[in-house]
Amino acid sequence: MYGASSKFGAEIPITVHGIVMKVNMILTSIIIGIAAGSQPIVGYNYGAKQYNRVKQTLKWVLLSSTIVSAISFVLFQTMPETLIGIFGSGDELYNEFACLTFRIFLMLTLCNGIQIASGIFFQAVGKPTKSAFITLSRQILFYIPSAIILSNIYGVMGVLYAGPVADALAFTIAIILLIFQIKKLNQSSKETVIPDQVKQETVANKDHFIITINREYGSGGRYVGKLLAEKLGIQLYDKNLIMMVSNESGLSATYIQENEQKIQDKLLANFNSQYYNNLTNDDNLFLAETRAIKQVAKNEACVIIGRCADYILKEQKNVFNVFLYSDEKGKVERAITYYGLSKKNAQKEINRINKARQNHYNHYTGQEWKDMSHYDISINVDKFGIEKTVEIIEKIIQQSKEISMKV
Repeated sequence: MYGASSKFGAEIPITVHGIVMKVNMILTSIIIGIAAGSQPIVGYNYGAKQYNRVKQTLKWVLLSSTIVSAISFVLFQTMPETLIGIFGSGDELYNEFACLTFRIFLMLTLCNGIQIASGIFFQAVGKPTKSAFITLSRQILFYIPSAIILSNIYGVMGVLYAGPVADALAFTIAIILLIFQIKKLNQSSKETVIPDQVKQETVANKDHFIITINREYGSGGRYVGKLLAEKLGIQLYDKNLIMMVSNESGLSATYIQENEQKIQDKLLANFNSQYYNNLTNDDNLFLAETRAIKQVAKNEACVIIGRCADYILKEQKNVFNVFLYSDEKGKVERAITYYGLSKKNAQKEINRINKARQNHYNHYTGQEWKDMSHYDISINVDKFGIEKTVEIIEKIIQQSKEISMKV
């Protein structure tokens, strides 16, 4: 593309263009570093449906990248002789062409920050096609055709002007795709707005009882907790804790429901670490659940299902800890009847979920999930049935209240 017909010949343009491209690569590397550093944050919050955080992170990435691009633009336009001098000296024609290349070829350097950062952003939110399109647009789709066409018309100067033409077109594409994506994020934010948690009335009695229920999957523990709370006239905290934790942590309710009471693979957990506090997503979720559980236990008598509540509330008075288990046959029958599992998959699912609960409990408490010495009572639900199990726990709670009052 660099012909010998111009006064600069062929050697000077080739040499200068190579140097300018290397200098521009330094700028590109800085912007890539900024955008790539934000990728885990954007990806995590996008997956957790925290779209306002995604937009906030994107704003800071684009702002930072634009500042870097602006500084580079000023340097390229005001001191090209100094920059080219770093790589060696040349004659008057060499210096003249070097200044032209910096000032013309990198004329729209300001656009690079947006274009490069946008490509990495779309990769972070799971849009690989858009990411690839933006990434390839400048060099492949726009620069090469522009350089060929303009060089045939304007010679060597046409090659220089192909740079800003490609930058402008790639910038336009990136902006259009970003605008549409931000509109989608705004719409998704409206659809996933979580209503404020309904405030529960605080129980005046400071010595109110808290019942925690740990249970094997398929033992009927959730139903036992529901009936027990109704009989005692107190609040049940199970799925409704998810909403409270969502408000507390900023994580979406969907994300919490899919990821609570389980531990990720260590490699995956480390990859998903939140770099601002060096905690994994599991850790942050557990801390948020801990705060929510302590708050409800402080305010009122209630039944709390799972979530290491017995361990979290170990320092609080009048906490009664229950562990419910069941025969294998009973667990399979309940899994089929109440959870819609097939007979073929029921046992496998039971084992998987119980293993996840055990690992989660052991990890955060340092205790064994099925060590009955941590509980005040453990009951085989199949031995007594759901209703009788509820009666047994209720009776023991009432007796414990009487003993506590006498003491």
